[in-house]
Amino acid sequence: MATTLLPKASLRTEVSLAAIFALPSFAVVIAFCLRVFLCLLTHRFENTGHGDLQIIGREAGFVAWSLASGKGFAYPFPGYDAATAWLAPVFPALWSIGFRIFPSNATSGGVYFCQMMNLAFSAFTCWPIFWLGKRLFGLRVGLAASWAWVFLPFAILFPLEWAWDQSLSALMLAILLCATYKMCEAPAESKAWAGYGLLWGFVALVNPTICGLLPFLLAWLMFCRSRPGVQWLQPLPKFFLFLLLPILPWTARNYFVLDGFVAVKSNFGLELWLGNNPAVTDGVYSPQWHPMNRFSEDMQLVLSGEAGYMRDKQRAAIAFIRANPRRFVLLLGRRLADTWAAIYDSREDKWITVLHLRMAEIYFCVAFSVLAASGLILALRENALEVLPLALCVAIYPIPFYLTHTSLRYRHPIDPVLTLFAVFAGAQICSAFASRLVRTPDTEMQIP
Repeated sequence: MATTLLPKASLRTEVSLAAIFALPSFAVVIAFCLRVFLCLLTHRFENTGHGDLQIIGREAGFVAWSLASGKGFAYPFPGYDAATAWLAPVFPALWSIGFRIFPSNATSGGVYFCQMMNLAFSAFTCWPIFWLGKRLFGLRVGLAASWAWVFLPFAILFPLEWAWDQSLSALMLAILLCATYKMCEAPAESKAWAGYGLLWGFVALVNPTICGLLPFLLAWLMFCRSRPGVQWLQPLPKFFLFLLLPILPWTARNYFVLDGFVAVKSNFGLELWLGNNPAVTDGVYSPQWHPMNRFSEDMQLVLSGEAGYMRDKQRAAIAFIRANPRRFVLLLGRRLADTWAAIYDSREDKWITVLHLRMAEIYFCVAFSVLAASGLILALRENALEVLPLALCVAIYPIPFYLTHTSLRYRHPIDPVLTLFAVFAGAQICSAFASRLVRTPDTEMQIP
């Protein structure tokens, strides 16, 4: 009896384990636990002499502390304590909660809060990745992609290293793509259009660069809804009204506080100039000329005001580009290479340097990019219209960073999309290899 019951019990165990691993919720839990463990580990190593293993993000931290102290959205770095729109408001506002919870231990308590918040954002991204993968490529690819995100080095490193909005931006873009697909079936009179508009407005206050995708995703959505008997134009006024509702109060605040029109963030002019000026020699930008690193620039910022300073820098950058078109094309090529191969980013990243992982990061980044590009091409060949929103994210989102300056963390919001394409490519390769193995015995049997 024992010999007959043992296989059944073992089978039940295997089935139950398979059922657990087939849950995207379990992937979320494992992703969060893994990141928390590594977070505690890195803090231990930081305290034993590896000082560069510290969390980076001075501007967001200073603004969050200013909010928690009741001074408003101000003080992005020492030497500039005025009201600001240097950053989008959502992430510093969330971080300020941590400073309010730990007022007596702001340095460590506030930093831990920020890291745990980012670790949670990164882990929760498994859910929309699973949903998108299941819808576009099938259940197995969706599940595999969610587990790939659990162990993706970029998805682990950035929430540990950077106190910035990149993990929240990746989560929000993935949710935005899920919502865009869902809106294809939404009735024109549905309240979901108001929610869809509010979602876009919230995303704009998290990372306004994502809104560069708005006209393209909306055009795709309207095209998919342009069927006989479907009112595809009717929901647009409601959508745009609710899109503007979260943004307008912040834009009005910027206009009166900064004495100039700033929709969400003010710093584009500076970022464009940092990447396009005579001081950019062997890299992709000149961080030494940032106002928090250069006293003369800080003084110019204080005297001109934030809006005026950014306009001056934008004019200087455009003048440089017009006067040096070949140099601009060279810089553009460098930034394009850095976005997809981490050539310069791996040299500047302190964590990568301390861990001696520069070449490993370059090799992995190139392999990941090539595999994702292969998956994108295969997916477009299979069903171009259905996967077009994801392809648009890959093609359009990085453009502002090609023009200004790049970093892998800037690209991170589209890493969930790249993960989906990379896993799809891997699945197609495995399927083709398995088919070849199945055909091989038949072929051998026909040999005389």
